[in-house]
Amino acid sequence: MRKKTQSIYVRQFSFLLIALSMFLFACSKEKAATEVQPEADNLIGYLERLGFKKENIQLKGDTYVIDGDLLITKSELAKRAADEIKADGTPNTEHWRGTYTISNTYNSNVRLYIDPAVPTAWRTAIQGAVNNWNAVNGTRLGMSIVTSQANSDTRVFMGFESANWIARAYLPTSTRRPGVSVEINSNYNSLAASQKLFAITHELGHTIGFLHTNQNSGVFITGTPSVDANSVMNSFVLPWNGFTAGDILATQILYPQ
Repeated sequence: MRKKTQSIYVRQFSFLLIALSMFLFACSKEKAATEVQPEADNLIGYLERLGFKKENIQLKGDTYVIDGDLLITKSELAKRAADEIKADGTPNTEHWRGTYTISNTYNSNVRLYIDPAVPTAWRTAIQGAVNNWNAVNGTRLGMSIVTSQANSDTRVFMGFESANWIARAYLPTSTRRPGVSVEINSNYNSLAASQKLFAITHELGHTIGFLHTNQNSGVFITGTPSVDANSVMNSFVLPWNGFTAGDILATQILYPQ
């Protein structure tokens, strides 16, 4: 029997066929909680210049949701947009990449705090995802789970929405700190353990700066495969089967020893 792959947004199969002609990890089109105001056009334009599609950008409160599982506050996005132009007036084509990585102050030990309400099955997936990233050879990247939120960099917590996303994460900040949180949708607590592990490993990838491998957004990491269907940063949840060679190479390039 063929095993089905499941979108991070957990689309129904018929909807997935339509969506393939588009990233939660592929984006179901949820209605924006608030309409984008005209003054936000510059920020939307900035994201479009980076390769994101306008129809896949939503503004919810003071946070932009991009491609379903990427989160960034309005103020953070404004800082990035303001830095887009260099002093000589030419576009800074490397800026998006720079703000999607974390500095040496944090990248050898990204500290995760898990809220008490997170169920055991998801806690197991979070620990497994931390182990996955720590096991990548040839990098300075490291992660750990701490017991105090005050001493953490990234909070992992449960949310609920009757919508087609499994988990979503903030990107690194303009000060190059790790993404501040990963939210798990309890609507998908029944997800298979191997898919939970894939999903959390993927979301932790976003908190340290990785975008989706099956999108054309942001800055291409030179030397990595242009096609990597089984990458953990693919926008569809697969059963966990380890990092691809491309995943490992990308991590080594962004966070060398």
